[in-house]
Amino acid sequence: MAAASQVQKNLRAAMREALRIQDRFVAEPRFAKTGRGYLKSEGVSTLSKIKANLRRKTATRSK
Repeated sequence: MAAASQVQKNLRAAMREALRIQDRFVAEPRFAKTGRGYLKSEGVSTLSKIKANLRRKTATRSK
């Protein structure tokens, strides 16, 4: 049972992440029918926040 609940948690997390980035997906005009494209960048401020969080995590681990 514990494994099944972990699978459900992982699926929910994957769906949250997929829905979070869905608006960033941009289809290429020539590939519109195939669904191919690319992801737009989230921007500098978002990347700065991610890097700051990673730095904090590594700093707390090294203590």
